[in-house]
Amino acid sequence: MTQQNKASKESKELEKRFNEGFEEMVPDQGARQIILHATEVFAKKGLVGTKIKDIAAKAGFSQGYIYNYFKSKDDIFTKIVELAAEGAGNSVKYAAELQGTPYERIYWLTEAFLSPESIAMQHWRLIMLQATTSEAIPEEAKRISKELARKPFEYFIPMLIEGQQAGEIVQGDPMMLAITYFSFIQGLGITRMQNGKHIPFPPVEIVLRFLREEEGR
Repeated sequence: MTQQNKASKESKELEKRFNEGFEEMVPDQGARQIILHATEVFAKKGLVGTKIKDIAAKAGFSQGYIYNYFKSKDDIFTKIVELAAEGAGNSVKYAAELQGTPYERIYWLTEAFLSPESIAMQHWRLIMLQATTSEAIPEEAKRISKELARKPFEYFIPMLIEGQQAGEIVQGDPMMLAITYFSFIQGLGITRMQNGKHIPFPPVEIVLRFLREEEGR
């Protein structure tokens, strides 16, 4: 089996796990639908510009239905930040647990992130960006974001170090490499949010080129 075929199989497994993880964190289907639609509204209008009626209209629900689940838009936003923070860490954790070389696991993770249907790419990075930069963000959302921001790095950096030791990941400060990686992913997520899921993304090999050890070294 070629790496590309294997990557496709494993990345689909990761995408499935992403969705299962989201459902585990939000078991109620109605709440999940509100959260997904609210994420799109917040991403476009920001927290200050968003009203409950906007979320209700986007989801096709009444405002009363929304209030059955959440007491305010701040409550919804804070829940989204919590899910984004947990989901970002869990997505890397799932990849780290796969069988394969460090580079293969990072490749599969990236392929899953870049999938048009990936729940892990659906505006999470933009929500996290807003949560850490806007003064209007609820204090609880800021606290959650700060508390969980390092979770993805806790699982990603060991893969980088293992890959460096195996000679398949370029040498350098693992933290700096991880920051670069997640900056790429976040940037691509914002691009998709702004242009729609049908915009083509660069191949995984291009995204990960900065991580590859040069042949012949």
